[in-house]
Amino acid sequence: MELYTLTTLYIIAMEIFLTLTVVKVLQASNRQNPVSMKAALIFGSWLFAVILLFGIIKVLPQGISSLSLFAIVLIGVALSGLFFYPLRNAFMNVPQELLLLPQAFRMFFGAGFIVEAVYGIMPSDYGVMDGILHITTAFLATTLAIYIARGCSCTRSLIAVNLFGLLDIVVVAAGIAFMILGQIGTEHNVFLAVFFAAPVFIWLHLISLFKVYTERHN
Repeated sequence: MELYTLTTLYIIAMEIFLTLTVVKVLQASNRQNPVSMKAALIFGSWLFAVILLFGIIKVLPQGISSLSLFAIVLIGVALSGLFFYPLRNAFMNVPQELLLLPQAFRMFFGAGFIVEAVYGIMPSDYGVMDGILHITTAFLATTLAIYIARGCSCTRSLIAVNLFGLLDIVVVAAGIAFMILGQIGTEHNVFLAVFFAAPVFIWLHLISLFKVYTERHN
């Protein structure tokens, strides 16, 4: 089995584990109102659609411009909020440390992209930068989650880490569209992460920031 196929399977596996983690987080935070089956169906259907559209059918047109691709990514992130909307109340019950916990998976995605950079599956400069940013975000989020779980009041740090995590994804997405699109094309396995893992991480950041806002104003 060629290395590209292995890295594709690796991305899919990490996304499955990410899905299971988000479902378990929701289950642990909503024991009075079980939502695990609903969440598993929603996120499982979303992941299946992404694999089908971007891994098998490969719907992104070849020769698409960088600006058009970036616009599609932004629209995809916005529309992905529809998957979170039916679970909005359940996510608001999740404590901050558990909202940060799934961000730890970014170290695995980062490691995967570094591997792809080393073996020439994606441009080396971009792959290493992408990997380091993801691993840094994962470390910061996990460390902060531990502090919050131990009772520390870390509001400013929470805002900073969430904003850094959002900036990380924006930089990575812009890099794909404007830096390496011509080298990887539109059929690369990175789009499996762009249209599933990345929006999941983005919405978890946004939910965390919204919880900070509501808690400070209440």
